[in-house]
Amino acid sequence: MSIIGVGIDLVDVRRIKDAVRKRKNFLERIYTQEEIKTNPRGEFRFHELAGRFAVKEAFFKAIKSGWRRGVTFSDVIVLNEPSGAPYIKLTGKAKEIAESLGVGNVFVSISHTDDLATGLVIITK
Repeated sequence: MSIIGVGIDLVDVRRIKDAVRKRKNFLERIYTQEEIKTNPRGEFRFHELAGRFAVKEAFFKAIKSGWRRGVTFSDVIVLNEPSGAPYIKLTGKAKEIAESLGVGNVFVSISHTDDLATGLVIITK
């Protein structure tokens, strides 16, 4: 197994909270409905949204494309296994690029505090 790329990103949870509240269509541009979760009171889980955002950014870094080559945030869907472990589901241009790179596995890790979230992505053949 050889490493194709590694990406890491750090996000201020407050930045995501402000974007959701102030920027029209932010949620729809960045996240799919599968990714948006609320707590039992119907409030957004901003630390989770920030962690997912960090993973998306880390993935772009790992494939060395950023937003170039037509990749969008919604092409990288960050979900959780029943165990809680995060994983990425790729669609659109991100999936095409991953296939062209010969991606075999995408390893994902998310960590957060109340204030910061980090995402790590390791891509292998």
